[in-house]
Order: sequence, then C-alpha cells, then structure tokens
Amino acid sequence: MLEVIKENLIKNPQALKEVLEYFDYSNVIVRNKYIQFGRDKNSSKKAIVIKLEGNKYLYVHDYARNLQQDFFKYIIEQRRVEFTDILSVIKSVLHISDYYEIFDDDNNIFGGFYKNIKSKRSSKVNVYDDSLLENYCFNGNLRFLQDNISLETQRNFGIRYDVESQGIVIPIRDQLGQLVGIKVRCNWDVEDGEQKYFYIVPCSMSQTLYGYSQNYKYFTNDVLYIFEAEKSVLQCYSYGVRNCVALGSGTISKKQISIILEANPKKIIFMHDVGFEFENIMRNIDMFQSYSRFTEFEIGYWDYFNKDYENKISPSDLGKEEFIRIMNNEIRIIGGSHNDEI
Repeated sequence: MLEVIKENLIKNPQALKEVLEYFDYSNVIVRNKYIQFGRDKNSSKKAIVIKLEGNKYLYVHDYARNLQQDFFKYIIEQRRVEFTDILSVIKSVLHISDYYEIFDDDNNIFGGFYKNIKSKRSSKVNVYDDSLLENYCFNGNLRFLQDNISLETQRNFGIRYDVESQGIVIPIRDQLGQLVGIKVRCNWDVEDGEQKYFYIVPCSMSQTLYGYSQNYKYFTNDVLYIFEAEKSVLQCYSYGVRNCVALGSGTISKKQISIILEANPKKIIFMHDVGFEFENIMRNIDMFQSYSRFTEFEIGYWDYFNKDYENKISPSDLGKEEFIRIMNNEIRIIGGSHNDEI
C-alpha cells in the first residue's frame, strides 16, 4: 500500500508539492522530470530534488547535506514529525478519509494500478477510529515493566489497560498507523499451555506487521529484525533497537513480505522464538526469496540451534546485554555460504 501511495505522489507532483509546503519547504518548483525546493526561505532553491522518473521508492536527494533518503524518513528526521503525521497530510491533500476505502473503490484516485493488485488481498481489513481506545485506561503497566518494556515504550505504542478483563491492551495498527485491532495480554500468571493473549477487537495479523508504522524511520535502508510476537518489538524499542517488526505468528504471509519490501531494507533477519523448527524458518526464508528475487538484500536468522536456551523464549526476553550479544554473534546469513556470519 505504501508503494502505491508513493507511486501516485510521483504521478501527481502538485499533491507532492502541497505536502512539501505543508512541512515548510520553500520555493517548491515542479519540473517535467523532477521537483526542486529549498529547506527554508534562506536556503538554495535547488538544494533538494525529488526525481519524478525512475524513483520507485520516492527518494529525496538533499545535495546540500549529501543525503539520499526515503521521502517519509527524510521529512521525519528533518522536521521532527511522525510517520503517521505525514500520512495524515497526504490524506488531506488527496481529500480521502480511509485508505482502504479508497483502494477498494473501482473509481478511486489511485486508478488502475491498485485495481490490478487489490484482488490479491487475502482478506478485508477493518479500520477503527482511535476513539475506540478511550474505553481503556492509558496507564503504564508493572508486568510489562518487569518484562523489560519501559514506560516510555508503553506510552509510545499506546499500551493501555482494560479494567473489565484485567488485561493489558495492545493496539494493533496497520502499516499506515491506522487502528485495525486490539489485543489483550492477561495481567496475571498463566500456566503453560493456557492462553495468555486474546483479541477484544479481532484483526488479521497476516495483513500487517506490528511496529511497522512506529518504527518505519529506523529500518529503511537498514537491517530489519522480524520477530514472532509484539512483546519482542516493545522490548527491543526499550533497548534502543528500533528497526524491528513482529509477524504476530511464526509464519510470514505474502502481504507481510510486500509490506517489508516497500521499506526497501538492505538486510532481513528472522528472530524466531527458540523451538521454532529449522525447516519452518527456511520455509519463511524461501517464501521471502521467491517474492523478492529481483531485490538485492541479505536474509539471515537467529541460530539458536544446539545452544542451551529455554524453549519458546525470544532473544529479546533475555535482556538488553544478552540480546546485543546475540545480534553480534549468533546471526547467520543465507547467501553464497550457508554458514556465513554477520
């Protein structure tokens, strides 16, 4: 979906100009093959360029600062705004209220491109207004704090508390930051084999990646760590490792692969929980490679095999120091040699 938005901004340079001007870029001039603009009224009018041809990932070239960055990441870092702030402005500029609603409309503003691919979507995605979260207390949680999830992280990811079910509320958002479900973690000790998590607002996790919109600026052009559970993303964020997403399960879907490829990372590392069979890890890797054969990046995995780790544990469960050690010493890359380490 993000790729579609980028493509249509390129095809509609006047809309792209409006977005840039909203974020106070000056002297925005639309040419036939590129847009040029300045950082402010006092800077060069030609210092920053966005090419309108051959620019699939919508890169910004800031010659004054010797930067070449994804459009979203560039504005996030230069204007100190959030990923979702930019998407909200694009919504306003394009006069739409719901991306999914527009994409499902045969007469939508995005034309034939999305119409050709939308039939491949495996399920309908429901989007909810954030006011739904007002039903839950916006308080920090001691259990998560003890699980190495800081109060800052809980606040940034909108973790709440449901008094009725006595559960920790985890909002699930799509790649654009829209609320698509609500998951709850039982706030009491749960016996092995019993269910710790349940949905009070169901969603299809195979259609999104937990942490994608919150962490977007950290993993473009970088390593992307892929975990099974949402908790791992929260723990890593607390450790200062923020180029992470979670599948919500052990198996990656075609839609999730598509979302990852839109971020154009340079390295993909699967960080499955201990006990996930090697054959299943390789199935995920093979599936990823089959849908990304024309994209250049490395793929690896956490090699916990033949090591003394507790079953079903995530590497992030072990604390920051041990997690950093694992990242530096126990990642194997699938490439020319199956045993090449990072």
